[in-house]
Amino acid sequence: MKTLIIGAGPLGGLYATLFYRAGKDVTLLARNSYYHFLKQNGIVLVNEFTGEKTNEHLKLISSLGDQDTYDLAIVIMRKNSIKKLLPDLGKTENIKHFLFMGNNAGGFDEYLKFLPEEKILFGFPGGGGSRIDNVVYYIDSEKPNGKRMPVTLGEIDGTEKPRTKQIQDLFRTSGIPVNTVNDIDSWLKYHVAFVLPVAGALLKSGDNYKLAEDDETTRKYIRAVREGGRVLKSLGWDKTYNIKFKLFNWLPERMLISILKKVFSSKFAEVAMMMHVNAAGDEMAELGYEFRRLTERSKMETPNLDELLDSIYNSKGVGKKSEKSITY
Repeated sequence: MKTLIIGAGPLGGLYATLFYRAGKDVTLLARNSYYHFLKQNGIVLVNEFTGEKTNEHLKLISSLGDQDTYDLAIVIMRKNSIKKLLPDLGKTENIKHFLFMGNNAGGFDEYLKFLPEEKILFGFPGGGGSRIDNVVYYIDSEKPNGKRMPVTLGEIDGTEKPRTKQIQDLFRTSGIPVNTVNDIDSWLKYHVAFVLPVAGALLKSGDNYKLAEDDETTRKYIRAVREGGRVLKSLGWDKTYNIKFKLFNWLPERMLISILKKVFSSKFAEVAMMMHVNAAGDEMAELGYEFRRLTERSKMETPNLDELLDSIYNSKGVGKKSEKSITY
């Protein structure tokens, strides 16, 4: 399967590297100064758990030509960046399939304006990180030496097609676990219902380590997640696929706060949560507007979620470049 990865961010670069090491025919699309850096130096990856630094020289392009042919394009970009790219992707004739991987609370209609359903499917990567001074700092497991976090895939209609299995094989034979779900729209919406409150809580407290000591904001985060879940359920999305939502509803707040203290004070939270929020505040704002439209449709009161969304909108961190914080 000849594969193009559009989006040379942390996980786009990581997956391109893993595909390359597994012998796949993969090309990475990068632009501007980063393209020239990669051309000269290769992609530089740093595992934030181990500190291991590696680099590989991958096949690169800086733009998509009319004659460029690929079986699959994996688009790993922020939601607001994808929206700008869709008109151009809709004009391509020689890419058979598109896998869009990333946050999405607004559904698929805007994609279907430019691309037919038979050409697109959706998913979400595992892990996180940030690119700083052309170096990719990433985490793809929750603990040091832990299992790599799986990617999630799903077709719009919930069926499993031949291409679904081919894409599963592409990831799995490159050492990346895969989960396939039959309601990817619901999966993505519930994921955003988790991501937005934690982004707001992180910005409200200052960083993940401060949030670990901020019981009041953590309590608002717990209540905001519950509110988001109730909104989605009231609108007919009831497949969470996520045991965490059940735990948030079952466990007492005091117990959840104790658990979250450990989560927020971890290296994983620093890289996969805080660094991403700092680097992608504009995406968080975009997702916030999407989710607020859902809360308006539900006509439900969501005071904690509203407060944390306001922390995103009002933060000076929205859209600012990530800075490397603590190195271990």
